[in-house]
This record gives sequence, structure tokens and C-alpha cells, in this order.
Amino acid sequence: MRRKKRGGRLLKLMAAILMFAVSVRVLASGGAGKRLEEKLAVGGDFVRYALASESALVQSGTDGRLWQELIAETSIVPAEKTEEPETAGEKEEKRESLVVWEYTPGGEKKANTYPIENTTISPKSEKGYVRLGNIWVKNDSTKGIDLKWLLGAKLPFQLTGKGPHVLIVHTHGSECYFPQGRDSYTLDDVERTSDKRYNMIRVGDELEAVLKAEGVSVIHDRNIYDSPSYNGSYTRTLSAIGEALKKNPSIKVVIDVHRDAMTSADGVKYRTVADVNGERVAQLMLVMSTGESGLPHPDWAENLKLAVKLQNAMATKYPGIMRPMNLRKERFNMHATKGSMLVEVGTSANSLAEAIASVKLLGKELANVLKTAK
Repeated sequence: MRRKKRGGRLLKLMAAILMFAVSVRVLASGGAGKRLEEKLAVGGDFVRYALASESALVQSGTDGRLWQELIAETSIVPAEKTEEPETAGEKEEKRESLVVWEYTPGGEKKANTYPIENTTISPKSEKGYVRLGNIWVKNDSTKGIDLKWLLGAKLPFQLTGKGPHVLIVHTHGSECYFPQGRDSYTLDDVERTSDKRYNMIRVGDELEAVLKAEGVSVIHDRNIYDSPSYNGSYTRTLSAIGEALKKNPSIKVVIDVHRDAMTSADGVKYRTVADVNGERVAQLMLVMSTGESGLPHPDWAENLKLAVKLQNAMATKYPGIMRPMNLRKERFNMHATKGSMLVEVGTSANSLAEAIASVKLLGKELANVLKTAK
């Protein structure tokens, strides 16, 4: 009996060693390889913990948490698919090192630090873009577009009666900016807060105020649809848009206000900025859709008529403020009206003040474009 027990233990030990070896090979081939090498170089504790438990997935203590972290980073199990992914930024032009963002997750003592760098996204070559004058488009869809025709075409709607004519929504309303100065606040999570004084709701408030001051009838949905769950936020927002359109059939334009997030593999966060009349402001990006991801969007080109006109007006009057428009395969709820668009106001590393400065300019030019539809 004793010999058999020892043999069983030996088999378990050999199985554990084999599991560990295979796991090291998988992890070393992924993004966690460097971290794994560093940890293994420190000493044998990591190996001893893995063998002692005879299962690398049921660890306890510091080394166990490390193992679970590494497994999570290189997992071959696909993550749950979100309905509409965030836009991915592209880095171009000079980068200037600025500050460090320190974030301390709840219950942890040590803050995570993220270097922040300035970047201005301004293409130097037409390669990879569709261009007409000041209008640049990064076309990530399979659809062809005629910018000259879109710029000259009449808007596919008329703003008649008292309105409201414009609806402002926020699919990801808890998105927020780098907390600094008078705009400091407590983060609920990394780059997110439910405090409407500092998240996208505040940016929407500013856009609403500017449009109203310019004589545009607008309503602002100040609800947050990405909390408590991020997944499903586009579905919840679409339901809210549907209710608003049912109650106010005069609405022709739906603007979904977001902010982007640009973080490199080594943890650097990028702040997209432009200089407008001596003031540093957040760069803006219009994200448009074709509906090729499987959700029907037959009038996708109609949305572009408004977006192209706005892109041209902003880029002409405020050089540098507009990133290239991004035409995507996803739908982003833009099938709701022929005047729908999504706008990214800066990134998570921008300040709230920079975002508000940009959206003020956006509101004025949007109002001027919409006045042509009256």
C-alpha cells in the first residue's frame, strides 16, 4: 500500500511538472513571457507553489495570484464579445512626456502608475486614407465613399417646427478624463466615474448648452448606460433612443458622445491635443458606420452627409482639432436616424477642461451646418 501511495504521489508530481512546463511554454510565447521570466529569475518560490498545490489554477498567496494574473493575460479562451468595440486610436506625430497618472484600486495599497504623453494625430501621407482637401477618412469598412459627392449633397432631413431636433446620448456615459486641478474626483474604476460632474454627461451638458445658445432645439439624455454592466450598453442606449424618437418624432439628429482611450503595450497613455488660437484642446474624432458587422444599416451613407460636412467645417476653421474620421463596420446605433453620429472627445488622458473646450467649438460648427437644413 505504501509503495502504491508513493507511486501515486510520484505520478502526480510528474503531472504537475509537465503542466508547469507546458504552461511556461504557453506563457513565454505570449505577452506575459517577460513577466514570467522575471518572476522565475527571482527564486524558486513560484515553482514550489505550483508543485505543492499540484494544480497551477488553485493557488493561494502572492505567488498564486501572480500565476492567475499570467494565465488571465494569455488565456486562449476568447473574452465575451462586446456588442460594439471601442474605437482604437492610432498614434502619429510627436509625443511629449507629461505627467504620471496614479490610480489606486480599492483595497490595494500600491498605486498603478501610467505615464501620459501628448500626441497630435495628423496624417503626413494619404496612404491608408481617403482624402478630399481638409477631410481625411480612415476607411476600415469595405464600402467605397465619394467625399466630393457627400460634401455637396443636401442633408437627408429637414429641421421643421419647434423640435426638439437633436438628441444627445451617451452609450458609455461613465467614461471620464484625467483628474487634475479643479476637475479632480474619485474614480469608480480605471478611467470611469458615475459622478456626472466629471464624466461624459458633463461634456454632453456643454454641447447641449452651446447648441441651445445657437438656436438649435435639443434634448440631452443624461442617463448612464454602461453601468453596472459595460456589455449591453449599446442595446440599452438603443432602447432609450427608440423611446425618445417615439415621444419626439421631430428628432432628426442623434449624437452619441464618447471619449477615446489610447494606451500602448508598455502602459503609456496618450493625450490627443491640438492648439486652437493659443489654447490647448482635445482632438475630436467622428466615428461612422456601415453596418457590415451583421446588424442592418441600409442608410449608412445618409449619415455621412452630415458627418462629412461637419468634419470639413471643423478642420477648415480649426486646423488640427479633427482626427481623421473613422468609418467602421459596426453599426453603433446609427440606423436610428439619417443624421446619427458618434463623436470621440479626446482620450482618457485628456483633461476635462480640454474636452469641454473642444466640444464648445464642435457645437458651434454643428449648429451652423444644421441651420442649412431649415
